[in-house]
Amino acid sequence: MTAVLRRALVRHAVITVVVLLVAVVSIASGVALFARQDAHRTAEHTARQVGAVVDAAVARHDLSAAVDPATRGDLDAVLRPFLTSGILTRAKIWAPRDGVARIVYSDEPRVEGETAPYGPQTIDELDADGSLVQEVPDDAEHRFEVEHTRALLEVFTTSRDARGGETWLELYLRVDEAGAVRAAVVPVVAVTVAGLLLLAVLTVPVSVSVARRADRERAEQRAARDYGLAAAETARREIAQRLHDGVLPDLASVGLLLEVARDDGGEGGSAVLGQAHALVEDEMRRLRGLLDDLVPPTVAAGGLVGALEQLAAQLGPITVEATPVGPLPDDLELALYRVGHELMRNAVLHASATTVRVTLESTPDGWVALTVADDGTGFDVGMARADGHVGLLLVRGVLADRGGRLELTSTPGRGTTAVARVPVVRPAVRVRDRVRAPA
Repeated sequence: MTAVLRRALVRHAVITVVVLLVAVVSIASGVALFARQDAHRTAEHTARQVGAVVDAAVARHDLSAAVDPATRGDLDAVLRPFLTSGILTRAKIWAPRDGVARIVYSDEPRVEGETAPYGPQTIDELDADGSLVQEVPDDAEHRFEVEHTRALLEVFTTSRDARGGETWLELYLRVDEAGAVRAAVVPVVAVTVAGLLLLAVLTVPVSVSVARRADRERAEQRAARDYGLAAAETARREIAQRLHDGVLPDLASVGLLLEVARDDGGEGGSAVLGQAHALVEDEMRRLRGLLDDLVPPTVAAGGLVGALEQLAAQLGPITVEATPVGPLPDDLELALYRVGHELMRNAVLHASATTVRVTLESTPDGWVALTVADDGTGFDVGMARADGHVGLLLVRGVLADRGGRLELTSTPGRGTTAVARVPVVRPAVRVRDRVRAPA
């Protein structure tokens, strides 16, 4: 299994897991909420049906005070079938008066006579649709139902007694809310997971194909960049060759002729010819400098450190320090030379630095670090990235091809430190159709 295929499969698996988690959590939350709401609706519907039966018995009795044995017997007879069948676990009848509700009847006689305050909100909720559904709280009022609180819902409905006074019928219904949620969630989640897993399996070839295509594109970009660098190098060498074979010999000949003219001419002519000779010599010096700039020294000849020192001597006040880094691959030395050349050139020409320090060292983890620090004008690193500085972009590109990176630290007015870090061993890249660089 290739590295590209392995990365594609790992990425595909991670995406699949993330999508599964998001889908399962979202769907399960929605279905669970719906299941809870459905359980409440079912409890309310059942309570309304029971309440319709109990209302007839309530309407036959005066419930403004404690119930007498006859009233109790009638109410017990009506509620007993619902209690024994398990439809209800508790029943209470409240008589609300002036903000205080009192229990006038319950199948649990020990709570009869207890009172509880109520507010306008309770009345509004009951008046809205004639019922109120809520979970059974764990408090003293519900001390005889506390062992069932997690499985109970209490439903309030309103009715009228024989005197026309308002009464509240409180019914406790056993509701397996967790079971309802589980029964609703499990099938939906199972179908969702199965569908997403099937989709993930079917899209594996697509992910692998996309990863391979992206890898080929990256390889082609690297090859194209190498081609461009090689082409530029060839162009420089051709220009240097033309200057060496044509311009310099011609200028040298002119210099010799001017010397002869100076020796043969008068005093005035000699002065003019001497000045011309000086100008020609200056031009030759400039052209030789151009030659040195167009054709960089061979890194392999004096090593990377020697090439950097020679470059530093040409550019200006630059100090090169190096610790033993061991033998480096030729392409790595050339890449570091190009990076160092661009960074030192920026420091001298653009940053107006008076002192530049270049450090080359190796790290224990198998990387090489080339540091160029100057005392120049400095700049805003964020602004430089946004502006797309061409030289820095090329440096980052060269380092990225080798699996390295560029770290910039700079403050306007306080200089710049650029650290190029690159591994000694180049990451393996398979390229099917590599662009050939010119020789």
